[in-house]
Amino acid sequence: LVSHAVAGLRTDMVAAHRMACLRRDVDNQATLLNLMLNDLLNADQVEQAQKLLSNSTFPDAASNNQLCRYLYHSGRIQALRLDYSSSFSNLSQCLRKAPTNTALGFRIAAQRLLVVVQLLMGEIPDRNVFFTEGMRVELGPYMKIAQAVRRGDLANFHSTVSSFAERLKMDGTYTLISRLAHSVVKAGLRKLKLSYSRISLDDVATRLGLPNATSAEFVVAKAVRDGVIDATIDHEQKYVQSHDLVDVYATTEPTEAFHRRIAYCLTTHNDAVRGMRYPPDAYKKQLEASRGLRGKGKDDDKTDEEKAAELEDELDEDY
Repeated sequence: LVSHAVAGLRTDMVAAHRMACLRRDVDNQATLLNLMLNDLLNADQVEQAQKLLSNSTFPDAASNNQLCRYLYHSGRIQALRLDYSSSFSNLSQCLRKAPTNTALGFRIAAQRLLVVVQLLMGEIPDRNVFFTEGMRVELGPYMKIAQAVRRGDLANFHSTVSSFAERLKMDGTYTLISRLAHSVVKAGLRKLKLSYSRISLDDVATRLGLPNATSAEFVVAKAVRDGVIDATIDHEQKYVQSHDLVDVYATTEPTEAFHRRIAYCLTTHNDAVRGMRYPPDAYKKQLEASRGLRGKGKDDDKTDEEKAAELEDELDEDY
């Protein structure tokens, strides 16, 4: 009965959204789109939510609150579909546009998801994020998880996640956090590479909390292939030889970071231009001033009756 009721409700929302689009009802269109996305996400139908997201258009004239909800749903869908860069961009924009004095619960949910997405991207969030006013208690478990990821301690990471498993499931971030194990291993390998130029696979397994040297060999091989570390594995003598550090400015990393900053600045500028409001007919005064027609504008303020009376007077004077 519940499934039939939900299916019927979704049909009604789709029909209402179609009617709102035909009538160009911006408020109802944005609200119904957010409701449908939220319903699909709560039902764990991520692919259906992605289809709805890609085949629909959010109205530009919608309210700021609905835009924040839409950005949050978009970021969550993209994070579940492994598109972490787009998710990070949408969630960051969502937090910038969210009201600062109200909607604390919404800002906490968005900040939690943004922290997890940053960790999945291989970045460690700033410490002051976890001490934001009103969010310190809610973000406490995520700070401990971020510390475990930064240390590269896989055993500590698993124990921390298991201790907060119920809380993470309630927050809806448990699925994403379960993907962080590989990020923890990569962080640990980076620390080992900086500390040792040569280390045995047994020591790698011990320090990373892996079951044996064979597992460590597979993990290191995948990290080398993905470009996480620059090293060579000696399979016969069972050790890892690190290579010399490469100049970071000889790689594409500075260009990619510069591109991300430029894209962020351009997005902020475009949002500011869209958010500006201009008084009606303000451009006409500037146009008249540029053409030297300032005096002529006084005649435009007269009514049609006054213009007709002046025309009759001119005709009477001619005769």
